[in-house]
Amino acid sequence: MSIAFALGLALSPALALQSLTIVDGPKPDANGMAVDYGNGVCRVSVFGTDGDGEQIRAEFSRRLRDGNLGVSLYGPFIRKFRQADPDANYPVTVVFDTGSSAPSRSGGYDVGGFEEYAWAGWGPGAASDATYAALKGASSFSVEMDGNSYGPFTWTGTGAVWTALDDCETDNS
Repeated sequence: MSIAFALGLALSPALALQSLTIVDGPKPDANGMAVDYGNGVCRVSVFGTDGDGEQIRAEFSRRLRDGNLGVSLYGPFIRKFRQADPDANYPVTVVFDTGSSAPSRSGGYDVGGFEEYAWAGWGPGAASDATYAALKGASSFSVEMDGNSYGPFTWTGTGAVWTALDDCETDNS
């Protein structure tokens, strides 16, 4: 067996994976949302677009033991931030269609690992509670981070994200 042939056989699986498209995350239901529960956390994903018109997913999460609320953004846009300092705190604000907004306590980029995303958290207590309450009257929101705006993220039904998180909490408490 020639070295070139052996090398070709060894590389063929790696080359085949380069053309593989991996579908990330949950798929929206008829209302435009995807609900998930695991490890004591309720998650509701909604979908929108980035500045390049590519689909991205925003996932609100609520930890049941203390009400800590967070939002994560998943999509192709994250490639632009692979050099971001993972220890830096980036300001993040969620802007609701009701006119209210919610600046997070912390935010950042989780890049370079198996799953890459931008995130924000409000911490347990008043800030999470206020942001959670703002979801109750909302029909859409956008996320502003590091000088960029993502969304709007929309779904069917005013307050449906809040209702989905509340139902998840009731079902899993």
